[in-house]
Amino acid sequence: MSLDRRDLQILKLLQKDGRISNQELADKIALSPSACLARVKKLEQQGFIEGYRTKIILEKLGPVLMAFMEVTLGNHFPEDFKKFDGFIKEIDEVVESFVVGSNFDYLLQVVVSDMTELRNLSNRILESKLGVVKLNTFPVIERNKSFSGYPLEKLARN
Repeated sequence: MSLDRRDLQILKLLQKDGRISNQELADKIALSPSACLARVKKLEQQGFIEGYRTKIILEKLGPVLMAFMEVTLGNHFPEDFKKFDGFIKEIDEVVESFVVGSNFDYLLQVVVSDMTELRNLSNRILESKLGVVKLNTFPVIERNKSFSGYPLEKLARN
């Protein structure tokens, strides 16, 4: 499944604006609307496009505290990771979770309303009886760059 220049352009434009009309997308990449739509459908079917999301300005909802958590498990058997993965997937405040190759096992990105909620979440993780032996929490003071898309041209293998 190799991507050509137009496929990459489509992906780049869609990750910037998932609500772009097919006509506007077709115009920007110099294709007919039907050819453009066929390419988008093909990219979806091949799994390059997982879905379309809305970017929400969380601060409009009320106070928001974002933090990162380093989690270290005491045991490193596959079933230990599987249990912890299942547990984390059920916690709405954990918005992203990564298994990392470091001196800790997981890096979690969490969003809560305040420090009390952050402490409650930390306690919930520590008290989960899933073998968490260490939890370091790093509250975000300021976000100076938001996710705006992947560098597709630098990642694509042609």
